[in-house]
Amino acid sequence: MPTEGGCLCGEIRIAYSGDPVFSSVCYCDDCRKLANTQAFQVLKTNFEVTKGEPKIFTKRSDHGNEVHSHFCPNCGTTLFRTGGAAVNKNNVCIHTGVLDDQTIVDTPPTLEVYVERRPPWIQEIKGAVQLNSRYERI
Repeated sequence: MPTEGGCLCGEIRIAYSGDPVFSSVCYCDDCRKLANTQAFQVLKTNFEVTKGEPKIFTKRSDHGNEVHSHFCPNCGTTLFRTGGAAVNKNNVCIHTGVLDDQTIVDTPPTLEVYVERRPPWIQEIKGAVQLNSRYERI
């Protein structure tokens, strides 16, 4: 399993250990603008920034929770996010695109969120939990 990654210019490096809590694809406005890619949650206690110091941009999510995007001040790559829903308070959300080893995308996400906003040309991920914008299973 890939455990290290970094921004486009290499100024910021991250690492984690252990298995992800879950992997997901989210179609909310923020995720679509940031990366529109698979992401996964790891425990904060298993995560570290190993090089550099990311800048932080904080905003309110679609649900009104504060979400913190940690990004490279040089190239602008968003490396990870914290905050958001209470269920994620002990987690860090990493977008798969920042990982050095991209084999994690070979395993389909276990969760799709904001499925009512899924583009019509993207098919439902078979076996993944389907949640609407209220985080209800559909």
